[in-house]
Amino acid sequence: MTAMEFLQVLPVHRCKQYVSDCCDLINSEWPRTKAARLQMLFMSCDIFPTSLVLILNEEQVVGHCKLGEIRFGGDEIIIETVVIHPDHRGKGWGRILMEDAEEYARRKGKKKIYLSTRNQEGFYKRLGYEICKPILYFGFCDRTPEPLEDNGISNGDTKHSENIPPPPPPPQSQPKKPITQQKKNRPVVYKTFMCKTIV
Repeated sequence: MTAMEFLQVLPVHRCKQYVSDCCDLINSEWPRTKAARLQMLFMSCDIFPTSLVLILNEEQVVGHCKLGEIRFGGDEIIIETVVIHPDHRGKGWGRILMEDAEEYARRKGKKKIYLSTRNQEGFYKRLGYEICKPILYFGFCDRTPEPLEDNGISNGDTKHSENIPPPPPPPQSQPKKPITQQKKNRPVVYKTFMCKTIV
């Protein structure tokens, strides 16, 4: 880091001005629809899942890390994503982001962190992670997010409920595409699961 570089790790739900840039950064590594990615980022909260952003000089999103609970209210979490902007890799910023993520989890009473990786085992070993057995994780918690604002409709309010339009129909199922020869010949890269005790 040069004298002109100032890095901060912040929960994205406390600095929503960075959500769109964070979405673009994550999608540059793992493409998804912008709507799906934004939905994931807007679910960030203090009690998990939590998306942390690495900010350069209070203006540029240069990293992202998502933490989720393995069991709602449990003391183990999983790091679902870690990404550093390609222009800033090799500067030690991934280590800064991971150390801040571990500290965030520790402050929330978590004792163990899991993650899965493809071809980055060396990086995580240098941070103290060890290879472990795979864990079963579904990518969500069993809690319902609180509404963002009061829309005048409460659970027992039938006066307003008649004005709510019906839900949209389910999407049409698409026919399965045949596996192309190119996909058949690609080498399979398996995930390695790793963990670290942080107490």
